[in-house]
Amino acid sequence: MKLQERTGILMIIPVLMLVGFFTIYPFSYAIYLSFVKYVIFEPQNIGKWIGLKNYAGVLTSYYFSEAVLNTLVFTVLSVVTIIILAIGVSLALNEQFKGVGIVRFLILIPWAIPSASAGLMWRWIFHSYGWINKILVPLGIIHESIYFLGRGRLVEVFLIMIAQVWQQLPFCVVILMATLQLVPKELLDSAQVDGANVWQRFRHVTFPFIRIAVVILAAFQAMLAITVYDVVYVFSGGLWGMISYYAFSESFLLGDFGRGAALSIAIGITILFVIIVILRVLPGQKIYRYSFVEA
Repeated sequence: MKLQERTGILMIIPVLMLVGFFTIYPFSYAIYLSFVKYVIFEPQNIGKWIGLKNYAGVLTSYYFSEAVLNTLVFTVLSVVTIIILAIGVSLALNEQFKGVGIVRFLILIPWAIPSASAGLMWRWIFHSYGWINKILVPLGIIHESIYFLGRGRLVEVFLIMIAQVWQQLPFCVVILMATLQLVPKELLDSAQVDGANVWQRFRHVTFPFIRIAVVILAAFQAMLAITVYDVVYVFSGGLWGMISYYAFSESFLLGDFGRGAALSIAIGITILFVIIVILRVLPGQKIYRYSFVEA
């Protein structure tokens, strides 16, 4: 082994130790907990091997089906909405117009607000005395204040999705704006000269350059949506949540760390599956082909 290779290995050993201590060990311990009984109110049974009973208990629990549905709806709506809006906003802000610098600065403000604060803020906005009602009632759109948070669980999931989009959109816009700088202006000009319209220029010139960034952002936002906790917790007042909320509830409210670990492992496997699906649906390409003639 060459000296340079040995030096490289020695340089990454501290990083590998940190990753092992803060990632591999907790994950391995969570897997262990998911197969044993670990209820803090039953100390005599802590560590007793029970196999897949924790997983079976989670899958047959009263909240599981509803939580999975809420999480699925929330994830699909938020990821699709964020990606579509991020592409549109980044393309708009990539143009040069008066005040574009101020707009680029202002759009970053939601991203700087903590998630819990954002959830609480949007909870007040949609409350019966919130700004939505204060705007709609005087305009005559609605005749009396509406308590939007009491319109059904799926409606609440949709409202939480708005809060999630509001906060996560700036990050995606910044990433896509940076990626748009890779698009050669000569290609766009050539496409325009060849008669390509706006949609064709985006589809055949711009999108191939930002495809990989879109894939990464979609996978990242899907991971955030599946594991979201703080926004939903404060938005719902701690009464219910997505599937991640019940992982917390099982462990820290009910004291059953075995079932909480089982649910967390199930969430991790789900995230891995979703990311694989996204990567298969939107494969990144290193070689780009351009065609401005519709088949």
